[in-house]
Amino acid sequence: MKFLCITADLHHPVAEELRRQGQDVSAAASVAEAGAALVHGPVDVLVVEAAALAEDARWLDSLRVRARPDEPLVLGLARTATEKELEPLLAAAVDEYLVEPFTPGDVRARTLLLERRGAARRQRRTSEAAARGEMDRLAAIIQTQSDVALAGLDLDEIMRLLCERSRVLCGADGAAVALLEGEEVHYRVATGSVEAHSGFRLKVEGSLTGSSLLRGDVMRTDDTEDDVRVNVRATRQVGARSMICVPLWREARPVGALNVISSRPHAFDDRDVRTLELMAGLLGAAMGNAAEAQARQELMVQRTAALAALQESQELFASFMNNSPVVAFIKDEKGRRIWVNEQYRRFFRLPEGADLTNIDDTELMPPASAEHVRRDDRAVLASGKPTATEGMIPTPDGDVRYWLTYRFLVRDQPGRKLLGGVALDITDRKAMQAQLVVSDRLAAVGTLAAGVAHEINNPLAFVLSNLSFLSGELQGVARELPPGRTAEMEEVLREASDGAHRVRQIVRDLRTFSRGDDEVATSVNIQAVLESAITMARGELKMRAQIVREYREVPLVEGNEGRFGQVFLNLLINAAQAIPPGKPEQHEVRLVLRHSGERVIVEVHDTGSGMPPEVRARIFDPFFTTKPVGEGTGLGLSICHGIVTGFGGEITVESEEGRGSTFRVSLPVAQRARDSGMPRPLPLHLLS
Repeated sequence: MKFLCITADLHHPVAEELRRQGQDVSAAASVAEAGAALVHGPVDVLVVEAAALAEDARWLDSLRVRARPDEPLVLGLARTATEKELEPLLAAAVDEYLVEPFTPGDVRARTLLLERRGAARRQRRTSEAAARGEMDRLAAIIQTQSDVALAGLDLDEIMRLLCERSRVLCGADGAAVALLEGEEVHYRVATGSVEAHSGFRLKVEGSLTGSSLLRGDVMRTDDTEDDVRVNVRATRQVGARSMICVPLWREARPVGALNVISSRPHAFDDRDVRTLELMAGLLGAAMGNAAEAQARQELMVQRTAALAALQESQELFASFMNNSPVVAFIKDEKGRRIWVNEQYRRFFRLPEGADLTNIDDTELMPPASAEHVRRDDRAVLASGKPTATEGMIPTPDGDVRYWLTYRFLVRDQPGRKLLGGVALDITDRKAMQAQLVVSDRLAAVGTLAAGVAHEINNPLAFVLSNLSFLSGELQGVARELPPGRTAEMEEVLREASDGAHRVRQIVRDLRTFSRGDDEVATSVNIQAVLESAITMARGELKMRAQIVREYREVPLVEGNEGRFGQVFLNLLINAAQAIPPGKPEQHEVRLVLRHSGERVIVEVHDTGSGMPPEVRARIFDPFFTTKPVGEGTGLGLSICHGIVTGFGGEITVESEEGRGSTFRVSLPVAQRARDSGMPRPLPLHLLS
């Protein structure tokens, strides 16, 4: 260890004894000299005298700050063991102290304690840095998944995004996306040190990327110069000494590879491989989505062409359209309707034989919808090109309906240019698409969460083990020191342990979120589950709101009592936390239990603050929370969503700022209840 003694006696007996015991010792006669010595190199231990700290100890704090981040330990020297002599050392929070006479045994013992303490501090810093690194990597991967979703179906943008993120997360010099084209691999996108090689082509045979594609395996080389699988000429051309190749899969076959390279040998480890596999999974999924979108677009073009062909026979066309489920119309260039099919008439409740040419769009729909229709009509008439657009046109009663409308040009016998259009009722499809987007997002992030949770557990185990070891060691040392000497250190260890256990709980939440519900489904009395959840949440509710029950007799539901209890306890606690404490007589949390067909509906209403649209849209997203940092992980409602949908149910939310929120859970009736005529659960008074 390296000691710096701050004393006017450059031959102080402690300094001399440390030198005799083989330690690296230097001396400084003043604070200025000590500061200069710290600039030239790190010091493990500062040795200070109690007399120098008696009047003003701020100079010691300045030396500690100057030495950061490798702040040295401090050994205090006292002439006597009196309270007056030791008080400056304790006030300055020295790590160890010696009292005259400075015997070799005492000096050796204090040196050994300081060595152990320094080693423990370095180990703790290493463990903390590793944990922070894994959390940062997790956050970056989750953000990347969100960015990929925002990029939509722009495959080139997604490839560039994932390529660059892979390079950064793996600490690589360059990254590339290579696609399989016949007997060659085509490097479509390249970033970093290999950006200039975008468009580069390489034979499949005789290259590491080619081997990865042919075998469908992840390939990694720690030194390209010593690896027979590598095309050395190509790797030298791009300056690659280390390399990882991960196949991109589509329809159960590899179609390309995601690569990272480094100019240094042995640059990558197993964590980089796992990170690149996650990125490759995201890219493979995006490629599949883009291909499906192209197929849908081609199908749309084919349908438009089929409809145009029907114009050859007006009678056949009219007969076909009147018996089809689509709403169809033909307009002239001035927007007047010259023909509509029966579905069109029924939707807008137009009488048979009525003259439609003088009916304006605003007479059939709201002004905003009418303007949207006229704009799309004019665009097709002006360009002559068919379009497919989505829009909202309500029923005459005001019910919301979404439509996918195909518009195209047709010509009648005299050659007039007319506008033809057909529209499908897609309201249910849009609702299903919205649900699928949430489900896909949860499934993808759940997969990431499971892997990352496993990775966090390893360094976390080291942290908890080391904290336990330090706690035991500190208790042993405390017996040799004055009372209260280790109180602050014990508090620091407790805080560190609390933080580590909080990380462990977050990891457990991640695992709960990521796994499927493997519990056996049974017939559940949902009314009893609600009462149990109310009992457990009563502590949160009693100071904020009154509980109001609106229960109707309902059949048993299909699911798991414990898991449903978790869902409704979470919803009740969220409802309570949305209401300010102190005025329970002015607020309520209302539970509604009712039966609709083969579904049982549970609604949790609160009179709390409500949610703005942007929060309501993301309320079931993993890791999304409006709570302050450290008070929530954002997994509660995501887990609730997974539990409910896992048992065939549905959970939705309605909310408005200042008017509270309503969470609605729909659950399937148990098969046993359906088979036996849906028996009713016990009345409430028999459950108490």
